[in-house]
Amino acid sequence: MSLDAEMGVLEADDVEDTIQAHFEDIRACYGHAGPAQRYAAGEVKLRFLVAGNGSAQDVWVVESTLGNYDVERCLVEVGRHITFRAPQGHKATTFEYPVNFRSSDQVAVRDADAVQVEKDLAIFLPQLASCGQLAREAAHAVAYIEPDGFPGSVGLSVAAALDENVGRCMVQAIRKWSMSVRFPSLVMRTTFTIPPIIATAEAAPRPKKAKRSRRH
Repeated sequence: MSLDAEMGVLEADDVEDTIQAHFEDIRACYGHAGPAQRYAAGEVKLRFLVAGNGSAQDVWVVESTLGNYDVERCLVEVGRHITFRAPQGHKATTFEYPVNFRSSDQVAVRDADAVQVEKDLAIFLPQLASCGQLAREAAHAVAYIEPDGFPGSVGLSVAAALDENVGRCMVQAIRKWSMSVRFPSLVMRTTFTIPPIIATAEAAPRPKKAKRSRRH
């Protein structure tokens, strides 16, 4: 079995063996979730961009149901330091690799009411404009809202390169949102889209009233 991509070809067994050699580093990334390990769980799909010599040119989080930015960025950093066997023909190639994490299940998780979340997003989403543009494509966000109403863990994924500093700014901003969706003793999980261009919350200036002309 081979992994065919845009140009080069990598053998699936070689890819698996190489990544498994870094298994401890990958598993250690979950420690970056901190207290969110009580409830954050899911799959992170990584896209590797591999050079003709086998080195990882870059790694993207293209899909994620985990919902923790620190863990996702840790996986990216680990992936960037992995060197694979050179693709056949020494041509650049890409492939995707899923990583799954389980929580300790100390806190129950329930999906939040989508309608209520949309009302909150209408208020809070414009705040993210000040962070800058995250990526050229829309991003997928996963947030876990703790009983106090604040997101305790937030993750981002996008099928393109993203600005990591902008991503961190957005995650920090989202964690300050006081959401109306909350439930005692439960963590509410929600997903939403972050568009490439976010409209600001600044009100448009009111048009000036036309002066009435006086008749003489």
